[in-house]
Amino acid sequence: MSELTFDAVVVGGGIVGCSAAFFLAREGWKVAVVERDSLACGTSSKSFAWINGTSKTADENYHRLNARGLAAYCELAVEFGEEALGLNPSGTLNVVQKSDAANYAATQEQARQLAAYDYPAAWVDIHALRRMEPHMTLPDDAEALFAMADHCLDAPKFVRFMASQVQALGGTVLEDCAAQSLVAQDDGQVTGLETDQGTLKTRHVVVAAGPGTAEVLSMLTGYDAFATRFPLHQVPGLLVRTPNLLPHRRIRHVVYSSISPEIHMLPDFNGGLKIGSDETDGMVTVDSTPDQLHNVASILLDRAKDLLPGFPDRDCLDECTITLGIRPYPKDGHSLAGPLPGAKGLYVIATHSGITLAPALGGLMTELIATGQTPDMLKPFTLDRIEGF
Repeated sequence: MSELTFDAVVVGGGIVGCSAAFFLAREGWKVAVVERDSLACGTSSKSFAWINGTSKTADENYHRLNARGLAAYCELAVEFGEEALGLNPSGTLNVVQKSDAANYAATQEQARQLAAYDYPAAWVDIHALRRMEPHMTLPDDAEALFAMADHCLDAPKFVRFMASQVQALGGTVLEDCAAQSLVAQDDGQVTGLETDQGTLKTRHVVVAAGPGTAEVLSMLTGYDAFATRFPLHQVPGLLVRTPNLLPHRRIRHVVYSSISPEIHMLPDFNGGLKIGSDETDGMVTVDSTPDQLHNVASILLDRAKDLLPGFPDRDCLDECTITLGIRPYPKDGHSLAGPLPGAKGLYVIATHSGITLAPALGGLMTELIATGQTPDMLKPFTLDRIEGF
């Protein structure tokens, strides 16, 4: 590949990187996406893919950033259609029992907080809940917080769509292309990116490498300490995706059930279910063996059977897909997005809930790069809030 020139280069072909590239391209920038493997091959394809602001109520700024992500998806759906994007406006049911006093009180407080933020949600009783999910077996004292604006996403489809739009807008998507190092002037101004396919000349590089962010920054800058100092945890999450199921074995909404044992499920785009649990995530590590993952997946299928009597439980495990996604969790729990302090033209986006936040952070980062000014919504999440940066 001969030397090419771009207004901006995005390192990372997942949902965050391709969303950032899309919004930059819409501003008329000539953009390249550099992905060392294939698009959406990492965390994006192994995510529960629940778009919401429902679960983020403790901090108002962070809630509103997530709500902005949901709103951005809705705006894209008006323009391109839900089918093209892989969106399902399913809504979420957060199911809890009145007899579980602690969880019931916490969920009601969550509902009050969402109302204070003007986030669309309502409380539903057992009668409404059974109408909404007729195939679920629920105790008589079950109720739910219904977040009707939430969506779920076919994330790989969305990533591919964003990448196709980047190309349609004159950008370039380079798969199987590994970023190697930055080219910079003595004053720290980025002037290019070295890859294993050649040099890309640019004055703006956005690193959106998910759980690999620290390692990528270390490699690009030559500063080894990034690999250990960058404030990001790698947190594994196991999911089971079932094959297509008969209608009486399915659900209609994203369901988070705190009825013991805890489980969350959503209607997958293949006609099956996607199933996970915060509890079972604690049973796996990045080094779990296939047999260990298989055993935890069996637990998830048994839990699904408890809620859906028609579900075939672990009998269908051989037909299921088991994935272990490595999620990037900033150490303080909130997104890291903005310029890398001390560098000129180098930007970072690293966050959990990348599925929800991708279009919001992509749009806000585009505004920052294009204007040189940090948008107000992004200010609480820039890297200079972290000690050592």
